[in-house]
Amino acid sequence: MAEKLIQLRVEDNVKDKADEIFKSQGLTTQTAIKIFLTQVANTGESPFSNLFSRNLSK
Repeated sequence: MAEKLIQLRVEDNVKDKADEIFKSQGLTTQTAIKIFLTQVANTGESPFSNLFSRNLSK
């Protein structure tokens, strides 16, 4: 399967805190991001859907 490279910039403290949390779960940040993207692709849903849903009653 072909792969694509994703690069992103985040503040040092955000990356460091995320690294600590994922490490405590036995994951690397890279693996956690892969799991996140795979779950979105497999389910067709984003965990952010409810946060950004449009108010259709307007």
